[in-house]
Amino acid sequence: MGGSERLLPPVSPACVSSPFGPRVLPGRPQAGTYHYGIDLPAPLGAPVRAAAAGWVLRIERHGPGGLEMLVQHPGFVAVYSHFGTIAPVFAEGSRVVAAGERLGVVGLSGVTFGPHLYFGMFVGGQPVDPAPYLNLPLCASGEHVTVAGRSVLSKDGKILPSRAFSGPIPPSQGLGTTVRRASVRLR
Repeated sequence: MGGSERLLPPVSPACVSSPFGPRVLPGRPQAGTYHYGIDLPAPLGAPVRAAAAGWVLRIERHGPGGLEMLVQHPGFVAVYSHFGTIAPVFAEGSRVVAAGERLGVVGLSGVTFGPHLYFGMFVGGQPVDPAPYLNLPLCASGEHVTVAGRSVLSKDGKILPSRAFSGPIPPSQGLGTTVRRASVRLR
């Protein structure tokens, strides 16, 4: 990807509540120390749409990302995480994705402050910042905020104790099977 391509925002309206890059969340080791994508807050049940045409590589429940889908788009692999449910057509095995097609809905699976979509991009196997391709603003002047618009940072800049790790997702919540294996390595 050359940088001039614009992708469709996977949720709407959209803003970036947690940007790509180094991130340390005190007391939350499951979140890691580097954010390999961006967080886009959205209400529970909001549709998650494909940023571009492509095909489904894998649907899985994956630790901190919860219920997630990997999609091969032209020039990059996208990781869509924290689904509530996957659209039945994909949970039942369909692979072809149209730009803007509904992939599922926003949920609370995995490690999350509240309902949001994590969107990551890999170009040539390396993570890249999706924000320039989506042309999205930071939410509330760059603070990590919840959907209700409340900051999750205390006045001294520390993460407030509201983060939760959700438990296993029952099969009725839309977890599909692996459609095809793909290898995405985080370095």
